[in-house]
Amino acid sequence: MKENISQLVWLYVKQRPFLQEVLREGVVNHSALARKISIEAFGSTKKQNAVKMALIRLGTRMEQLDSDLEARILRILKKSSMALKTKVAVIIAKRELEGIRPLSRVKSGQHVTYIVEQRDLEKLPPKALWKREENLNLITIESPEELEEVPGVISYILGALSSEGVNVVEFISCYTDTLLVVRGADSAKAYGLLSSILR
Repeated sequence: MKENISQLVWLYVKQRPFLQEVLREGVVNHSALARKISIEAFGSTKKQNAVKMALIRLGTRMEQLDSDLEARILRILKKSSMALKTKVAVIIAKRELEGIRPLSRVKSGQHVTYIVEQRDLEKLPPKALWKREENLNLITIESPEELEEVPGVISYILGALSSEGVNVVEFISCYTDTLLVVRGADSAKAYGLLSSILR
């Protein structure tokens, strides 16, 4: 029975990433959360103590796994390099465009997304474009091949940026290269933050 409760608690937490975070960080009222889970999952508070113990064990296990994973992620990022390219634009077209040399191109479903140098915009017929955004900067992170073996590296980067209020306008991952397009106003903050992580 104890194993079933632990499994149900894990399933409950797994479906709620914010709970995973607070359990990992140890900033949760275990009794209150156990009461809530007991009522929602079992219909009463009779199993509240067992749920509380399962939450405590789960938090400890998650903290250890997270610590190990974060160390692996940081090792990869420390081996990575970064470059910043200014004056780029993102174009979303309804079809393939000719006559440009994109920095990156991705085709999906009904659209093609291009990252181009801003000066190349004048070569494009406006009718061919569905959407465009200018005055952007491209941050390229080149990582070792191990990047593909460690889960969460990209999530770590994006999480760090979002926690500082930096919006990533476009994101492309290609093998060991990670391309992040940010607005000019966010570039210094994004580059500074990523530089401190990559040190």
